[in-house]
Amino acid sequence: MAVDSGLVTQGTDFRISADGSTFTGLGCIESWDLSTSDRAQIDTTCLKDTSKTFKFGLKDSGTLSLELMYSIDGAGQALLEASYADSESYFFEVEYSDNAGTTGTVKSFKGYVINLSETGGKDDVIKQSVTVKVSGDITTVAPTV
Repeated sequence: MAVDSGLVTQGTDFRISADGSTFTGLGCIESWDLSTSDRAQIDTTCLKDTSKTFKFGLKDSGTLSLELMYSIDGAGQALLEASYADSESYFFEVEYSDNAGTTGTVKSFKGYVINLSETGGKDDVIKQSVTVKVSGDITTVAPTV
Protein backbone atom coordinates (compact mmCIF):
# COMPACT_ATOMS: atom_id res chain seq x y z
CA MET A 1 0.00 0.00 0.00
CA ALA A 2 1.41 3.39 -1.01
CA VAL A 3 1.74 6.12 1.58
CA ASP A 4 -0.03 9.39 0.75
CA SER A 5 2.78 11.85 0.19
CA GLY A 6 0.65 14.94 0.62
CA LEU A 7 -1.26 17.41 -1.48
CA VAL A 8 0.79 19.79 -3.62
CA THR A 9 0.14 23.50 -3.28
CA GLN A 10 0.35 24.13 -7.02
CA GLY A 11 -3.16 24.64 -8.37
CA THR A 12 -4.60 26.07 -5.13
CA ASP A 13 -6.90 28.99 -5.96
CA PHE A 14 -8.09 31.88 -3.76
CA ARG A 15 -11.25 33.86 -4.45
CA ILE A 16 -13.21 36.75 -2.90
CA SER A 17 -16.80 37.98 -3.22
CA ALA A 18 -18.65 40.95 -1.79
CA ASP A 19 -22.05 39.23 -2.02
CA GLY A 20 -21.27 35.51 -1.81
CA SER A 21 -22.51 34.72 -5.30
CA THR A 22 -19.89 35.96 -7.77
CA PHE A 23 -16.29 35.13 -6.82
CA THR A 24 -13.18 36.80 -8.26
CA GLY A 25 -9.69 35.31 -8.20
CA LEU A 26 -7.02 37.04 -6.13
CA GLY A 27 -4.29 36.74 -8.76
CA CYS A 28 -0.80 35.39 -8.32
CA ILE A 29 -0.53 34.08 -4.75
CA GLU A 30 3.01 33.17 -3.74
CA SER A 31 2.40 31.89 -0.22
CA TRP A 32 -0.41 31.56 2.30
CA ASP A 33 -1.26 30.47 5.82
CA LEU A 34 -4.73 29.61 7.14
CA SER A 35 -4.43 29.12 10.87
CA THR A 36 -6.77 29.00 13.83
CA SER A 37 -6.28 30.94 17.04
CA ASP A 38 -6.14 29.54 20.55
CA ARG A 39 -9.43 28.80 22.26
CA ALA A 40 -10.13 30.43 25.60
CA GLN A 41 -9.36 28.14 28.52
CA ILE A 42 -11.87 28.49 31.33
CA ASP A 43 -10.49 27.38 34.67
CA THR A 44 -13.06 25.21 36.49
CA THR A 45 -10.77 24.06 39.32
CA CYS A 46 -12.32 23.68 42.77
CA LEU A 47 -10.35 23.80 46.01
CA LYS A 48 -10.98 20.08 46.59
CA ASP A 49 -9.42 19.16 43.17
CA THR A 50 -5.88 17.76 43.09
CA SER A 51 -5.23 18.98 39.54
CA LYS A 52 -6.52 21.90 37.52
CA THR A 53 -9.62 21.32 35.41
CA PHE A 54 -10.74 23.28 32.36
CA LYS A 55 -13.50 23.83 29.85
CA PHE A 56 -12.91 25.44 26.53
CA GLY A 57 -14.55 28.61 25.26
CA LEU A 58 -15.65 29.34 21.73
CA LYS A 59 -13.30 28.41 18.93
CA ASP A 60 -11.64 31.18 16.95
CA SER A 61 -11.39 30.30 13.25
CA GLY A 62 -8.26 32.45 13.01
CA THR A 63 -6.71 34.26 10.08
CA LEU A 64 -5.78 33.84 6.45
CA SER A 65 -2.45 35.42 5.53
CA LEU A 66 -1.53 35.84 1.86
CA GLU A 67 1.46 37.10 -0.05
CA LEU A 68 0.70 37.91 -3.65
CA MET A 69 2.10 39.83 -6.59
CA TYR A 70 0.42 43.22 -6.69
CA SER A 71 -1.56 44.15 -9.79
CA ILE A 72 -2.87 47.69 -10.21
CA ASP A 73 -5.84 46.48 -12.27
CA GLY A 74 -6.47 43.21 -10.39
CA ALA A 75 -10.22 42.87 -9.69
CA GLY A 76 -9.64 40.55 -6.73
CA GLN A 77 -7.11 42.90 -5.18
CA ALA A 78 -9.57 45.77 -5.64
CA LEU A 79 -12.10 43.76 -3.59
CA LEU A 80 -9.47 43.15 -0.88
CA GLU A 81 -8.86 46.90 -0.70
CA ALA A 82 -12.63 47.59 -0.64
CA SER A 83 -13.08 45.14 2.24
CA TYR A 84 -10.37 46.94 4.19
CA ALA A 85 -11.75 50.39 3.36
CA ASP A 86 -15.42 49.74 4.16
CA SER A 87 -14.82 47.51 7.22
CA GLU A 88 -17.31 44.94 5.91
CA SER A 89 -16.95 41.18 5.89
CA TYR A 90 -16.51 39.57 2.48
CA PHE A 91 -16.79 35.95 1.37
CA PHE A 92 -13.62 33.94 0.72
CA GLU A 93 -12.96 30.57 -0.92
CA VAL A 94 -9.83 28.44 -1.04
CA GLU A 95 -9.93 25.63 -3.59
CA TYR A 96 -7.31 22.93 -3.26
CA SER A 97 -5.74 21.05 -6.16
CA ASP A 98 -7.25 17.64 -5.32
CA ASN A 99 -9.54 17.64 -8.35
CA ALA A 100 -11.66 14.54 -8.53
CA GLY A 101 -13.43 15.89 -11.59
CA THR A 102 -14.73 19.44 -11.81
CA THR A 103 -13.55 20.97 -8.52
CA GLY A 104 -11.16 20.33 -5.69
CA THR A 105 -11.92 20.57 -1.97
CA VAL A 106 -13.25 24.06 -1.19
CA LYS A 107 -12.99 25.82 2.16
CA SER A 108 -15.22 28.88 2.47
CA PHE A 109 -15.73 31.54 5.13
CA LYS A 110 -16.55 35.18 5.77
CA GLY A 111 -13.79 37.49 6.86
CA TYR A 112 -12.54 41.03 7.31
CA VAL A 113 -9.36 42.33 5.69
CA ILE A 114 -7.49 43.70 8.70
CA ASN A 115 -4.11 44.40 7.14
CA LEU A 116 -2.77 45.35 3.69
CA SER A 117 0.87 46.12 3.03
CA GLU A 118 3.03 46.46 -0.06
CA THR A 119 6.73 45.78 -0.40
CA GLY A 120 9.28 45.95 -3.18
CA GLY A 121 12.97 46.09 -3.82
CA LYS A 122 15.65 46.12 -6.48
CA ASP A 123 15.17 43.41 -9.12
CA ASP A 124 11.77 42.48 -7.69
CA VAL A 125 8.06 43.00 -8.27
CA ILE A 126 5.70 44.76 -5.90
CA LYS A 127 4.19 42.29 -3.47
CA GLN A 128 1.15 42.70 -1.29
CA SER A 129 0.69 41.04 2.08
CA VAL A 130 -2.90 40.60 3.25
CA THR A 131 -4.35 39.41 6.56
CA VAL A 132 -7.99 38.34 6.74
CA LYS A 133 -9.67 37.78 10.11
CA VAL A 134 -12.06 34.84 9.73
CA SER A 135 -15.51 35.54 11.17
CA GLY A 136 -17.54 32.45 12.06
CA ASP A 137 -16.99 28.87 10.92
CA ILE A 138 -14.95 27.62 8.00
CA THR A 139 -16.95 25.17 5.92
CA THR A 140 -15.35 22.43 3.83
CA VAL A 141 -16.93 20.90 0.73
CA ALA A 142 -15.39 17.75 -0.77
CA PRO A 143 -14.38 17.61 -4.44
CA THR A 144 -17.16 17.13 -6.99
CA VAL A 145 -16.95 14.57 -9.72
